[in-house]
Amino acid sequence: MSEKRILNKIDFTLLSVVLLMVIFGIIMIGSAGGWELDLDHFSIGPIMTRQFLGLCLGLIATFIILFMSRELLKFLSVPAYLGMLFLLVLVLLVGVGTTDAGEEADVRRWLPFIGGFNLQPSEFAKFFMIVSLSRFCDLRSETINKPATLAIYAVLLAVPVLLVMEEPDLSTSIVMLCIGAAILFCSGLDWRYIATAIFVVAIALYVILSDAYSPDGPKILTDYQATRIWAFFDPESYSQDYAYQTLRSKYAISSGGLMGLGLFNGNDLVPVPMTDFLFGILGEELGFLGASCMFALLTIMICRILWIASKAQDLFGKLICVGVATWIAMQSFIHIGVTTAVLPNTGIPLPFMSYGLSSLVSNMAGIGLVMHVYAGIRTQTTKYKNI
Repeated sequence: MSEKRILNKIDFTLLSVVLLMVIFGIIMIGSAGGWELDLDHFSIGPIMTRQFLGLCLGLIATFIILFMSRELLKFLSVPAYLGMLFLLVLVLLVGVGTTDAGEEADVRRWLPFIGGFNLQPSEFAKFFMIVSLSRFCDLRSETINKPATLAIYAVLLAVPVLLVMEEPDLSTSIVMLCIGAAILFCSGLDWRYIATAIFVVAIALYVILSDAYSPDGPKILTDYQATRIWAFFDPESYSQDYAYQTLRSKYAISSGGLMGLGLFNGNDLVPVPMTDFLFGILGEELGFLGASCMFALLTIMICRILWIASKAQDLFGKLICVGVATWIAMQSFIHIGVTTAVLPNTGIPLPFMSYGLSSLVSNMAGIGLVMHVYAGIRTQTTKYKNI
């Protein structure tokens, strides 16, 4: 394959936006972690070094998926789904979890890995699920509105979601449900089912809230999840524990004003700010203008992915792009909503920016899927030009 043909398959617009966001995120992670810029003795801390490693691994994953054949990607959809279930079950059996203070907690989200690294299966589950569900809908596009097809799809979606909820990780479960709903909707789902789904979601929200405030204690939610909901509606009563991060993040963002306090000049208002509350540090140090720049990059990225979806040559490619766009959009919405106290504190990283190798590598792999679809569009366009 010639160099020109290789370059022709790369979406440099999308890749540039992704790299800008990752570099932006690494700088904010460094600032949140106490790193100070010293041009005379330039060095970066171990946290930033790890994130650079995540970027390198993510780029490798991106280009492997980009140049993978469409037939191989389709073939891997079933092994990907089974591998996802294996990892999600394994983390429940031997996984570990920590509190914000670094103490052992009653959660199981990470698998200990070599070199002191931890693997978070739920992050990669979103990637695997997009490939698997997109392939399922692609194969059954003619019967997508038949009850039997919808029942199988519901099971395929529910199993990984319930496993992630068992960790427990409510925010990731919600993102996975949204991804599954978006893929099914864009497969040609009848509006009757959509209306029914909206009704079911409304009932589910009522049941969850009722369970959280049940006099006998929650039966569906864990005590941890129920308390998070209580803290959302009455944050001042939980200002020293469950609402502490949210309130501190809200104060940090409001203190940033229009221009912010300046990079590396934060007041350390937000505890453990590098992951679930990175947007709080961004708003504090870079203000409204810095937050607007981040929003602009996110908007460009999501719009670009949806544009690629509209140009996709087949349903499989279209659904992959829709799934990745939903993933990035919903995860960003939840992260920003939590840090601004618009949503309950469920905790989820900001795509491409928050600290975490599992999160960054899986995000980059998702971009690899989109660029794979883009490469197919470019290849098809080139064939037409040569006719």
